[in-house]
Amino acid sequence: MFLMGCVFLLPSCIEDKAEDAAHRLVVSKVDVELIQTGMLNTGSKASFDVLANRGYVITSDAEWLDVDKPTGKGRVSVTLEAKPNETAGERTGHLTVTSGKLSERVTVTQTLDPDPDDGNPVGYTYYSENFDWIAVYGGADCVGLGSQNGAKNIYSTGDALQKFGEAGLQDYNPVGKTMYACAGYFKMGATDKQTGIILPALKIGRKKASNVELTFETCPNIGGSGKADAVTVTVEIVEGPGTVNGNSDRESEAMKPDQTWKWTPMSVKLYGVTAATRIAIRSTQQGNPGVTAGEKGYFRWYLDNVKIVKAPRN
Repeated sequence: MFLMGCVFLLPSCIEDKAEDAAHRLVVSKVDVELIQTGMLNTGSKASFDVLANRGYVITSDAEWLDVDKPTGKGRVSVTLEAKPNETAGERTGHLTVTSGKLSERVTVTQTLDPDPDDGNPVGYTYYSENFDWIAVYGGADCVGLGSQNGAKNIYSTGDALQKFGEAGLQDYNPVGKTMYACAGYFKMGATDKQTGIILPALKIGRKKASNVELTFETCPNIGGSGKADAVTVTVEIVEGPGTVNGNSDRESEAMKPDQTWKWTPMSVKLYGVTAATRIAIRSTQQGNPGVTAGEKGYFRWYLDNVKIVKAPRN
């Protein structure tokens, strides 16, 4: 009986401890900039996260500025609701997030900048590359044959490196010289050397931007042991404006291909991309720009069928 009583009392005991916990208030952003329409320049509504273990209240000092969740508790994603700026200049409002005696202030600036969207319809193709032109150099169909042998290094095979550059492509780690031509696709990496491909700049109008979806196919290399290399793939904005997957990140989360000789489709959404943006698809193990080797070990992989299309704005 005593044991049963303890079991039934547990939930209320836990709740009491939560109520007795110290106040905690965390706001993910303190500055937000909106364009004339009341949106971010990506066309999406602005948002920030609130973590308040005892609940919160949000108030605004501007009639044009509000939020969708003025009260809440725990971890909450709050979306800004801003009216279009019909004034003659930039304006600023403040959102005060209060939890007990704790408070944080979010400053919201709204410019007169117009919506930069380039106006292309959803699904419009900015870039499509199947790499079939690289097959002329005689590289093997490694993925199709299930063999790592027969890929041709573009740095020592005819004018392959020149054609690679003429296609607008860049080797993420040219010092390593581990870019290989296969039968219409690329193999990348070698023992203790990692790399990726930087794609060409997109044709987007001056002072315009777009939200896009990048799709491609990858396959890990499988060596003589029969075990797939433990490679994962990262999409990165290496130059110019833009963010990945709707937040402020410049890199995607690591993506793992199937551990067999077959192609794995992958996709990533990028926001606020312009003609100055350069996008890379690389092994996560390569690391950041300027790293000339990356992690030690075997992280070899194959890439094919890269495509970038217009994505919905929300």
